[in-house]
Amino acid sequence: MSESSTGGSQGKATFTRRRFIIGTVGVSAVAALGGTVVRAPRAAASSPPSGPPTTTLPLPTTTEPEQLLLTWGSDPAREVTVSWNAPGTVAQPAPTLAVSTKPITAGNPGWLIKLPDPKPLDVTQRYADAASVSFTDGLNGQTTYFYHVQLTGLEPGTRYYYQVSDGAAAPSTAGASFETAPAGRAKFRFSSYGDLATPSWDLNTSGNIWHESCDNSWYAVTAIENPGDGRGAPLFHLLNGDLCYANLDVDNAPGVWRDFGNNVARSAANRPWMPALGNHECEFGTDTRSGQPGDAPGGIAAQGAAGNHWNGPYGFGHYLSRFLLPDNGLTNWDGNRLRGNFYSFGVGTVKFISLDADDVIYQDGAANYVIDTANTPPETTTTGAEIPNGTTNYTRFYTGGLTLDASGNSLVPDYASGQPNLQTIWLERTLADARRDWSVDMIVVFMHQVPMSTSISGNGSDLAIRQAWLPLFDKYEVDLVLHGHEHDYERTYPVRGYDAGEFGTVVAPNPGQTKGAAVDTRRPSVVTTEPYTYDGIPAWNTSEGTVYLVLGGGGTNGPTNEYGTDTADDKPQAKVITTRNAVVGSEATGFTKNGADSVEDAPWSAAINPTDAYGYSIFDVDPGQRPGETTITFQYFAIPAVTNEAGSAHDGTTTLPTQPTEKFVFGRRVGRP
Repeated sequence: MSESSTGGSQGKATFTRRRFIIGTVGVSAVAALGGTVVRAPRAAASSPPSGPPTTTLPLPTTTEPEQLLLTWGSDPAREVTVSWNAPGTVAQPAPTLAVSTKPITAGNPGWLIKLPDPKPLDVTQRYADAASVSFTDGLNGQTTYFYHVQLTGLEPGTRYYYQVSDGAAAPSTAGASFETAPAGRAKFRFSSYGDLATPSWDLNTSGNIWHESCDNSWYAVTAIENPGDGRGAPLFHLLNGDLCYANLDVDNAPGVWRDFGNNVARSAANRPWMPALGNHECEFGTDTRSGQPGDAPGGIAAQGAAGNHWNGPYGFGHYLSRFLLPDNGLTNWDGNRLRGNFYSFGVGTVKFISLDADDVIYQDGAANYVIDTANTPPETTTTGAEIPNGTTNYTRFYTGGLTLDASGNSLVPDYASGQPNLQTIWLERTLADARRDWSVDMIVVFMHQVPMSTSISGNGSDLAIRQAWLPLFDKYEVDLVLHGHEHDYERTYPVRGYDAGEFGTVVAPNPGQTKGAAVDTRRPSVVTTEPYTYDGIPAWNTSEGTVYLVLGGGGTNGPTNEYGTDTADDKPQAKVITTRNAVVGSEATGFTKNGADSVEDAPWSAAINPTDAYGYSIFDVDPGQRPGETTITFQYFAIPAVTNEAGSAHDGTTTLPTQPTEKFVFGRRVGRP
């Protein structure tokens, strides 16, 4: 099907049907399939390994810098952090960073910054401007090393060149360049997707297949450096959670992170990659939830019984070691600084906010070891660490509690407990400040889990996000919210408020629920199903309602682009998680964990792509001439799937599209005289 529109720059467009199905056979789909054939470099190995390794594999003992990564500081026009890794388990002898506005050469060595000796990750302390960090994986015992230099006082809109060195007797170096963000009202572009994973054996540095490995992960990174519209790479990229799925490879998390880092460095060495935490960033280990060494009686084998099964703070040890992100200035109730768990930054006339939805969601989808077979032995790693059956890392409320406000079926910070949810308090303050700031026209939020999804094989919509954060998005008129989690594409109509009195139905009861009972899903209310047009392009006025985009097709080997439909009326239907889908059972009987418990009609679902699960999005920001005139032109490019196995089908080639499968304009004055 294709869309048709009428009217001029202020006209209304109409759809040929209520929910637009992209990627089907038709004019737009055929056009999208025409593109540039990209052939990936082939691995030296001629055949793939049998599957994910079941024992810990050694990491390199060399020290040459790799996995180059750029991130913004709080002010992207003047602050960029340069990060890199040693390949494996040996620290770099004397790491340095050189930076200059001209290429680094023997004649122009640049400004040289020396880094200190590495210290173990400690999120109770502030980072120095130059820091070396080590982190020891709780399950396989491998220690890896991370290097960060926070560059400040840079000039806006300026290209800088940098080179890092390991400082060895015969030094190894690596480098690239980046451009700082423009100051003031300026045009720029950014890109986004989530759920990237790692390439498969033929394109991984290690030559391994990990859980969720897929070569679409390689092509997704390639696409960011060479977007299909031919207008050049973005200024920066948003990575909406579930970065590499290392928590599924319990014996080899550091190795999975390394393959991820080298894959994304093909882009992240040149432009900032800004992540959000997802459920697969939460990993098993042997620490307490706050990241302190476990003190389980009886040694490592008892760590699960004592609740000591977290890999660093909240299970985020690898993530917090690897990414040094803008500081939100908060210290958690347990004494940990929350830098990087959620954060904000501004570029031009747009405020960007990264959230950790793990902190509020009902769904128990972090690290889980749940087997429904009786008397299942613990998952045991090569160090002797054990994860007993039924163990789950549930991080909800790790920054403090929320309590139900029945008047609006909403969740609000629980001040009465003495430990209210710090992230939600920070979010409202950040949104309020953005709306008071005359230089900010639009607000873009990105996170992992979703409040709205019609995926059948995916996770479903989480009521807790609707209760905790959608009221704030409504109050402060957030323009766009970007997600991953579902390995597919879906777009909503603009929504604002919720349909009071419209209930879903419990179909898969969790404990305490009754099958067939009505349940208040706080279904978001659709503002309009008809776009305006802006310069001949369908457009949505985001001051009227927020548009939500599921962009979870980065590359993981588990597409979920099957979408729910009510067979009674052929209209969209969504799964909804309305209570914790807790792990239940016992060692004697085995353990189970339900998925979503309820379903609802989903009139908010505007577009899906059942043909292609994979894809990336490009956003072009135009500030206009005066405050309030900013528009964001959105293009979604679907990427055909490639296989992960040997044989004629696995030739390392796919076709990257040159035409978008969807294109819209978002703006707060769209459709107004």
